[in-house]
Amino acid sequence: MAITEIIPATLEHVAIIAKDIRPEDREELWATAYCTPEQAMTEGLKCSDIVMTGVIDGVPVCMWGVVRPSWLIDIGTPWMVGSTLLDVHAMKFLRRCRRPLLALFEGYDRLENYVDARNTRSIQWLKFMGFNVDEEPVEYGVEKMPFHRFWKEREPCAIQQ
Repeated sequence: MAITEIIPATLEHVAIIAKDIRPEDREELWATAYCTPEQAMTEGLKCSDIVMTGVIDGVPVCMWGVVRPSWLIDIGTPWMVGSTLLDVHAMKFLRRCRRPLLALFEGYDRLENYVDARNTRSIQWLKFMGFNVDEEPVEYGVEKMPFHRFWKEREPCAIQQ
């Protein structure tokens, strides 16, 4: 049985994940900003409030975080990059990732970004995680490819009496 962990991301994880990157993630990053996976994860480490790495059997398989585009609003931009091993162990990872997602909301009322329409596994994962995904894609990124906007509002805390 594979052992899954969620740990704080480090620069060492970037090369390991990028070495076996999901082709869909590589294509999405390129279509968005002519960016390589290494560039995206390194920039994510520098600019994100929270950055985590998913590890299966001691091997980093994905990295994700959230960037604050402006201090004037409480909207964060979530991102995630994964290796092909993430697809191999998708169900094991899915069971572990819901709770760490809540950490992304720390300091944000809403998370919002765009996902490449060709990246069907990521769209499925986003829906599984409770994100809303717009049905109709829009032109997005430097290549003006079809992307779906996705978003999730912070769930209100129940007030106990």
